[in-house]
Amino acid sequence: MILIMKKTNVILGILIFVLVAAIVAINIGFGAKGDGSSVNASEYVETLSPAGKIIVLDAGHGGEDPGAVSAYSGAKEKDITLIIAQKTKKLLEDAGYTVVMTRTEDVLNYDDENLSMTAKRRQDLLKRKKMMDESNADIVVSIHLNSFSDSQYHGAQTFYTKESLSSKKLAISLQTALRELLEPENDREALLKSEDIIITKNCKVTTAIVECGFLSNQEEEKKLVDDSYQTKIAEAIKAGIDNYFTVMAPKE
Repeated sequence: MILIMKKTNVILGILIFVLVAAIVAINIGFGAKGDGSSVNASEYVETLSPAGKIIVLDAGHGGEDPGAVSAYSGAKEKDITLIIAQKTKKLLEDAGYTVVMTRTEDVLNYDDENLSMTAKRRQDLLKRKKMMDESNADIVVSIHLNSFSDSQYHGAQTFYTKESLSSKKLAISLQTALRELLEPENDREALLKSEDIIITKNCKVTTAIVECGFLSNQEEEKKLVDDSYQTKIAEAIKAGIDNYFTVMAPKE
């Protein structure tokens, strides 16, 4: 009887240790800081399995709207964002997520050829926004590239929408993953998207924007057009999404 009790105590102790270690690991996540990115695991449910999670990936621009264009190689934002979105889609689907794409080809979605370019872009964005709102998705990640008149600026930057804690948490998780897996020297923090744009207005789904880098910076542009670097970006976005659902997503 004494031997049986001792064995039982040992087994019970091991089980308790494993349980505590698992809770600690979930609480920590990667890159947890004092900004709300580290939370109690007890506040979150159904966060460890991608099954049932629906992700909308929005590849910025398309068709007649190239987005940013590299002055060095002529590379277009619309092409690179679609490649990154497609790579991210495969990674997410392989992990068990359901993925919806706002576009799967080089197209701008509008109804009237006689519209001005500005009107065509607006109609395309309205159609994307409608798709996002009606998708029943858990999150939306809109993928873009940056450009600026001063070529010194570089590095990925994420944005969150107004009055949405879940959007902020998603943007923080994505920014952290991009920094830790892609650019350790990038000290940018997730920022509020202060300007009103169609896809971030009155969001029905948690939405974050990822600007994957600057086409206006020559060194970064060389990376952004490289297939292996595009794959790394996709892996970082997927890791940020995983971390969001594992650690940061609000309890349903």
